[in-house]
Amino acid sequence: MAWDSKYPAFGVIKIQGDRVHLYSSRDNYTTVSVGKLVTNALWAGSFLNVSMSDGKVRRYSSRDSYSTI
Repeated sequence: MAWDSKYPAFGVIKIQGDRVHLYSSRDNYTTVSVGKLVTNALWAGSFLNVSMSDGKVRRYSSRDSYSTI
């Protein structure tokens, strides 16, 4: 299932170690557990690109589906 459009539309991302919090409003968010230390996370349209400390980048199309680019 693809991301709900409210997440990229609100656009706020908070990184906490190996987790990424994606906000849909000031008080509501969902969490993506990456399993590796996250260095950066950005929206690219409806995809979430997550850079990790090992230099790899994951492209998430939903909370549970990603490809490594």
